[in-house]
Amino acid sequence: MTRAAVTLLAIALAGCATSSPQTAASTFVGEHLAGAARAATAVKAGEVELAQLPSRPTRAQLERLVRTAGAGRGDVAAAGKWHIVEISPASSEEGAEEEDLPRAESQATQGATELATAMSALQAYARAPSASALARYRSELAAGREQWNEGISQLWYLAHTPNAPTL
Repeated sequence: MTRAAVTLLAIALAGCATSSPQTAASTFVGEHLAGAARAATAVKAGEVELAQLPSRPTRAQLERLVRTAGAGRGDVAAAGKWHIVEISPASSEEGAEEEDLPRAESQATQGATELATAMSALQAYARAPSASALARYRSELAAGREQWNEGISQLWYLAHTPNAPTL
């Protein structure tokens, strides 16, 4: 590569980075607000539908739960594939927030992945109700919820944006 090409590449890559953790978090929130809201709503819809099932659900009720969980899984799985926003080197006072940002992004995407697994487990339960399938769903849901809530809350905090779509 020529010196000019290297310089242009460095400028282009530097343009991909944002100037501060707050700006990077705001960018992340701006890009993913709708997807995060859809994911949180999908998980809550699955929980509500499950809670409303009678002790002996009908086939139609279980089929509706399969559809709800399947659609929700798609919304949540999409959140697990979010890209991570890059930030430029920070000043010393921004250092802690700079470290918090990738950790929060990682928690949110990991939480989404675990929530997608929970939605799959909910589908499995709806197809063949059993105590073990229900326990698997609840376990995956608890793990995913913890990661999601921590990551999303931190991202919204860093972006100085209210109303994080937590579960």
